[in-house]
Amino acid sequence: MPVAIPLRQEVEVADGVVAVVNGDGSAGLSNSVLLLGGPATVIDTMLLPEMAGSIVAALDRRRRRAELVVNTHIHTDHIGGNALFGDVPILAHPRTAAGMRKMIGEPGLPTLLAKVMPAFAERLADWDSVAAQPLPPAGIESALPEGARVVEFTDAHSAADLVVWLPAQQVLVTGDLCFSGVTPLAVHGRVGRWRTALDQLIALRPEVVLPGHGRPAGIGALHDLADYFDRVLAAARLAHTEQLTAEAVWARFDPGPAAGWLEPERTLVNIQVALSEETGQPFQGEHRVQEHPARPSHSG
Repeated sequence: MPVAIPLRQEVEVADGVVAVVNGDGSAGLSNSVLLLGGPATVIDTMLLPEMAGSIVAALDRRRRRAELVVNTHIHTDHIGGNALFGDVPILAHPRTAAGMRKMIGEPGLPTLLAKVMPAFAERLADWDSVAAQPLPPAGIESALPEGARVVEFTDAHSAADLVVWLPAQQVLVTGDLCFSGVTPLAVHGRVGRWRTALDQLIALRPEVVLPGHGRPAGIGALHDLADYFDRVLAAARLAHTEQLTAEAVWARFDPGPAAGWLEPERTLVNIQVALSEETGQPFQGEHRVQEHPARPSHSG
């Protein structure tokens, strides 16, 4: 029997800004955000159409229909519900849209997704989606409700990530540039660039942060993630300097404020990515964080 899909919860964080929070934010459970202060805009559409049905229901309860969809980045758990919104413009960064056109329909993709997100393996057997239209960030910004700003980052969490900043409400919609209570994953990006991106997001001084995974939070979530990546980068520098393996420094990794975050095994992947940046070698690992052995207990 397929695993039950966790409940989604609607959280109105400001006038006309609704987060649709998807379970605990672990693998495959990404959030969506509704912007209702102008054209009704959906930011990200979750992994599966049956998850995205909660987005449609949230709009229906407010007597609104989607008029625009924005995909913050290419990952399947943020674009899988696009098919429910095929009658409205679906927009993404040009690098994201180009990658989506290549990725969607690839014969081996469902098998890979099942390995990455085994809880949803049966539902992913015929995973498909609708590719977004490419549009530069300035064009996406002009399509959003008035006052919304779009900031782009490349090669941070993914090839291209979009963040939506609502200065009037002091709300920051981060996509996967922020995780709240969930260990991030940099397998398709660069840890150093992601860490720099966090400084730029912190400089906005948001009061509310709507992460791609996990519960809505305050600016502290950005500070905690920055601290975590500082520790990952330090571990990678140690491994490089002392000629240690990523596994060796992971075994004694002190997560600091990240202790207790979900998916802690991802830290090994993040250290491996950071170490590849230190050595100048491309990261050759596969997106298989579930297959890593359990991390030894931190001894202090």
